[in-house]
Amino acid sequence: MAENSARKSVSKPKGPGLMARLGRFLKESYVETWHKSSWPSAPELRQFTIVVIFAIAVVTVWIGGIDMVLTKITQQWSSR
Repeated sequence: MAENSARKSVSKPKGPGLMARLGRFLKESYVETWHKSSWPSAPELRQFTIVVIFAIAVVTVWIGGIDMVLTKITQQWSSR
């Protein structure tokens, strides 16, 4: 039994601390963001923005239409 408790008390070697891991993460994030990524040009960014705004408008109208139809159905059902 004493042999088992001796084995449990042996500690594993610890890795780098929290601040070292945080520093490494921030450094790697910076390198990946600014040196390994390709950024769109201003005209591309404008075009992508227009596409996103149009898609949001289409989805908004779609969900609004579904909501209106379901509201009419539930109003008619509850008035019976």
